[in-house]
Amino acid sequence: MAYRDTLQQLATESERTILAAYRSFTEGLLDREETVRIIAQLIAEANGRARNLADMAMAAQMMIELGEPLPVQGVDHPDEIPRLMKAANTTLTVAETSEVSEAIVARLARSEPLEAAANAAQDAMVRSGLTKGWIRQKSADACQLCEWWWREGRVWPAEHPFQHHKGCTCSPKPVLREGIKETMKTARAKGIR
Repeated sequence: MAYRDTLQQLATESERTILAAYRSFTEGLLDREETVRIIAQLIAEANGRARNLADMAMAAQMMIELGEPLPVQGVDHPDEIPRLMKAANTTLTVAETSEVSEAIVARLARSEPLEAAANAAQDAMVRSGLTKGWIRQKSADACQLCEWWWREGRVWPAEHPFQHHKGCTCSPKPVLREGIKETMKTARAKGIR
């Protein structure tokens, strides 16, 4: 199974388990505090799996390019429970007054691991020290914004932030060649400009 397919499956699983917890809440089987805690914990676990998946995918792509074994970079796993509890609480508040409450909860459940994977992929590329840049690998159903970010296959410097949005399944593809032009942002960060 390809990286994007596995990532999509992980996001779908996150959505399914979190919607089950939300339904237990709406049926009165869980109180709000328990629901917030459970949602935060489930998302944190999905985010951790997404980070690990992205780390392995970046190592695999670089191994293919170099033709030699490489270790995974061991991306960071921050303590995000406080942030996720706040997000879960806010999501429940918004969902309570909406006609599409499950869609609101599902969006949080899907978008978190996708965002965690995108950030971890960039982190793994930069940490490797081998990656000089990246190209946006568009998903099959890339939106207009992702098409614009792609910029006809532009090669971005490794340190340039990978642009993504909620629910985005595009990913960076590492570029190992030298001579990639700095952007204003990366040049300033390096003290070049």
